[in-house]
Amino acid sequence: MLMRLLLLVLPCVVCQCPVGQRATQILLPVLHKYYHAGDLNIAGITSQNYVLSHSITFHKAPSPELFDDIMVLTQHYQHILALVFTVKEINENPHILPNITVGFQIYNSHFSASWTYLATMELLSSWKRLIPNYKCDKNNVVAVIGGPNSNVCLHMATILGIYKVPQLSYGSAPVLDYKNQDAFVQQMVPQGIHQYNGVLHLLLHFRWTWIGVLYLDDDNGERFVQNVLPSFSQSGICFDFIQRLPKQGFSNAIETLVEDGIKTYKIISRNTSNVLVIHGELQTMSILILLLGMPEYLGMDKSKGKVWIMTAQMDFVSYSFKKPHDIDFIHGAISFAVHSKDVLGFQTFLQSRNPTSEKEDDFLQIFWEHAFDCSLPKPNIDIMSGRTCTEKEKLESLPGTLFELKMTGHSYNIYNAVHAVAHAAHFMYLSQSKQRQIGKNEQQQNLLSQVSWQ
Repeated sequence: MLMRLLLLVLPCVVCQCPVGQRATQILLPVLHKYYHAGDLNIAGITSQNYVLSHSITFHKAPSPELFDDIMVLTQHYQHILALVFTVKEINENPHILPNITVGFQIYNSHFSASWTYLATMELLSSWKRLIPNYKCDKNNVVAVIGGPNSNVCLHMATILGIYKVPQLSYGSAPVLDYKNQDAFVQQMVPQGIHQYNGVLHLLLHFRWTWIGVLYLDDDNGERFVQNVLPSFSQSGICFDFIQRLPKQGFSNAIETLVEDGIKTYKIISRNTSNVLVIHGELQTMSILILLLGMPEYLGMDKSKGKVWIMTAQMDFVSYSFKKPHDIDFIHGAISFAVHSKDVLGFQTFLQSRNPTSEKEDDFLQIFWEHAFDCSLPKPNIDIMSGRTCTEKEKLESLPGTLFELKMTGHSYNIYNAVHAVAHAAHFMYLSQSKQRQIGKNEQQQNLLSQVSWQ
């Protein structure tokens, strides 16, 4: 079904750049990109790290001085590699898109609306030239894969929906505002209702009928409270409290985050329920760490042991922990998981990655330095602080809490999404072959010149 839908909306934009046009200067560019040209390109907009920054006052032009820190989620590097691996697998398969090369371009959106919008506009431009609607190269983006949280897909759908570009969400499903957006966004994970039924059955099985609920302060969280929790009540579940989690903001608003965190922690510790259901996304883990760490840093009484039930969207195994014991704070928690499957050759592909051979991969350097706690050589910098990377470090030496060699659920969704797009393009190619008896070169050009709905 997904492949048929993709066939209906699969675009390939072709246009020309005006002579002498210069690229628009970008004051705060996307920090990490990865590009490999092909006849057909599959784009990815994902988030490997948070950029902690001050809020923009609009009194002066934004600059990198706004950045306070970058928090790298090393587990998310596997999402990028899953897309790269799948494209490589398709190009090596003579039975899928013969005589056509599949490429990719991947952007880091930093869990930020502004960078997601910027990355989306760059997709509509030539590589490294921000001139939307003009393409001077063979940058034929046929589909965009977005995630891991719902906001990334929501923000890119705002722009890509105008161009009728098919989008595939490999993480949480976004709450779209318009029906015309929904027509071009396909979800690679099962519908949430199946998971919520699973949570309900778990509660009833153990007779946990007096619970507390924590949820993320966003559209998905509100939809969970309004549409799902009433069905829990109808099945005999009673709520001790239903509380929004503190909202992450800018680094110069940390005091507000801490104050909200203290209020939430007091609600958790003072109420009598011993079972807490947490509905959130991956960024919820950092908020949870803040909440559970408050007694130690603020001299507060620790709450009694509770059973934490986490939704699959939180995907706590994707949160990067430097040391195995750092995960002890959620010892005994129950989490639903996204389905995965071992893919032949994927682990070998991961083990072959190193900074020496992958110069075009902007994501690799920041991952490597944080994962192995060392510094890679940088141009025009003679003296570096800390230990220098040998560039011969092995990914298999990293603990599973920092980087997983086994394909995760999100990576498996990306793998399936890339194959869905490639097979849809392949069937389009076969359909044109049957309808027209033309030469190979003309046939290929006919596929590459399909114009999107505009």
